[in-house]
Amino acid sequence: MRWMGINILWGFTIGTILVVTACNPIAPHTHSSVPKVYLLEWKHATRDESTVQLNPTCPTLLLSSPRAAPGYAGAGMAYIEEAHRIDYFANNRWADSPARMLEPLFMRALETSGLFQAVVQAPTTAKFDLRLDTELLRLVQVFEAAESRIEITVRINLLDTHSQRVLVSDVIEVTEPASEQTPYGGVIAANKAVARLLEALQRLLRPAVEPRCRKQAPAA
Repeated sequence: MRWMGINILWGFTIGTILVVTACNPIAPHTHSSVPKVYLLEWKHATRDESTVQLNPTCPTLLLSSPRAAPGYAGAGMAYIEEAHRIDYFANNRWADSPARMLEPLFMRALETSGLFQAVVQAPTTAKFDLRLDTELLRLVQVFEAAESRIEITVRINLLDTHSQRVLVSDVIEVTEPASEQTPYGGVIAANKAVARLLEALQRLLRPAVEPRCRKQAPAA
């Protein structure tokens, strides 16, 4: 009789644990374990700025697929809390690698710059005069004391494909403070930093490209 009582009590305890576990919101496979996925986007201030402004008197540009430095080739959202160490948020990530997400944004920035007859992407059979190579060196949320910031660094090289001469070789660095010390705060700051990055890219290329645009003949 004593053992029967113990078995009944044990069975009741196991059943209670199973019910509580099933109802527990932190049990495995709940929505809390699903990572949040974010995009890098470029928001234009006005509709006019987003309009393609191809110039038939200017060179044709090939945009190479952006490369990424070690540590930034995946979709993980990188952050730094101490020097020389990189970590990634466990439940937050990019929709794709940052370099791949930057490619269409580079394309749109170049098309809206008014500096090119056409902008094409590799691989292509089209003829082109210039080639732009880019490499994402850094896209990271840096945490220090009671604040955080986004740091984006991109290396660019503009090459004249006819003379094989490098026209522009530079590094663009953009820092944007985050409004809050969270991954989402970093996403908002990253998109602001991307807008500044693309504006800096247009400014950097202009002095090298504009002299290569032919002057249009005056209308008769």
